Amino acid sequence: MRQPAQGRRAERDPDRRDPLKIGLNGRFFPANWRPPDEEIAFALANGFEAIQIRVDPPNTIRETLRELPTTGGVEWVVELLVRYAWDVSASAALRTNLDALHELGVKRVHIHPVPGERDSALRDELAEALAIAEREGLTLGVEHNSSEHPLLVTPEECASLLDSLPGLGFVWDINHTIAEQVAGFAALKPRLTLVHCSDTPLPATNHHLPLGHGSVDISPIAHVDVPVILEIGGQVASGGYGKDTDEALIASRERLSRSG
Repeated sequence: MRQPAQGRRAERDPDRRDPLKIGLNGRFFPANWRPPDEEIAFALANGFEAIQIRVDPPNTIRETLRELPTTGGVEWVVELLVRYAWDVSASAALRTNLDALHELGVKRVHIHPVPGERDSALRDELAEALAIAEREGLTLGVEHNSSEHPLLVTPEECASLLDSLPGLGFVWDINHTIAEQVAGFAALKPRLTLVHCSDTPLPATNHHLPLGHGSVDISPIAHVDVPVILEIGGQVASGGYGKDTDEALIASRERLSRSG
């Protein structure tokens, strides 16, 4: 049996200043798909150490990638975008993808819950998914939403959920975060398993712009010790998929690396 993933993360030494581990959101979308081996080659050539696979269940990792990579050298992380208006639970989405997660060597996977009629079941569904993750040696996190959603938006709501599930990690998306919430989310740093980073013209959130094209202060994530994934492009406000160009990712990575 695989060893269970560790629950609460240890407190970080505030005097340690390791370089950020910066990754990119893999371009594995129907209208903007790149073969995984090509995305790995781009990442390795430009200093990216991780690639995120975003999966929209009931699709699977294999269907999203179309072909599994034949090369390595990066850390794969996975986001399961669970839409609660659909009949797919967090645990079912995780269970369906276990073989691919292990084949890719994934250790970090997180649930991004999109609101729907089953919102009240979120805590119980995450508890079931967490039990599966711990049994399989995976680190499971949950991502909060931006302010246009009614579910898992505030630091207080996230803290309450994390307190109820001590083994669950947290994914902080600073592009989802208004200025008044920064301190509250920063207080959850000991539970971080991943950070999402992009820009937005605050107080508007969720634009997923290249860094420097909005007004987000990236200094609160300057010294985190988990991968920071650049989530650029995709939303209509940022021009849609296809705006996450190589050039935009490279420029954003340089800006982010200077912040650390």
